[in-house]
Amino acid sequence: MKFLNLHLWKFLALFLTILVIFCFFYFETSIILKVLVIALCVMGFATIRGSSEILVLVILYLGLYDLYNIRYGLAVPLSLILLAVFGLTLITFTLWLHFRKIIKDLNKDLLWLYLVTIGLIVMEIFLTMSFWPVDPKIKSLVIVIIFYIICRTFYLYVNNVLNSKKVIVFILISLFILGAVLVFNMFFGY
Repeated sequence: MKFLNLHLWKFLALFLTILVIFCFFYFETSIILKVLVIALCVMGFATIRGSSEILVLVILYLGLYDLYNIRYGLAVPLSLILLAVFGLTLITFTLWLHFRKIIKDLNKDLLWLYLVTIGLIVMEIFLTMSFWPVDPKIKSLVIVIIFYIICRTFYLYVNNVLNSKKVIVFILISLFILGAVLVFNMFFGY
């Protein structure tokens, strides 16, 4: 049963990857970005026996980018887009938990609480950032960085190595990366 469960999650990751790549290719015109996305997905599937954080982050990034473009390009109601963001976040966080082999150690009631909380956080950030006048690529990247901060903090908490020094260093590095992304967008973006 465990073998089937692991292959089911790998199949779900493959299906989501193909879906978000297809939508990304529909909206993106840059050949360089298309090749880079394919390379990142191949690298993510190459590390799927390990933690495969790359694959989960690429799925989330491309999914959010696609949802921003569907929202703006196809004029889909924001309520449907927010539900899709919530669902995408739940699926990617669960994939991350399965690939990190954390899910078997968690209490099921607490797991639902964590899933709903991270889904609501990402959905709220997506809604707030949908009013920013920046490129959807940057918006998606900022949300993925915040998702990564939450996942790493959760990982430290589950493994009982969470302390304030690690969290402060981790958040400062992440804020530096976030600031660099936003400054880079101000000078070279839209």
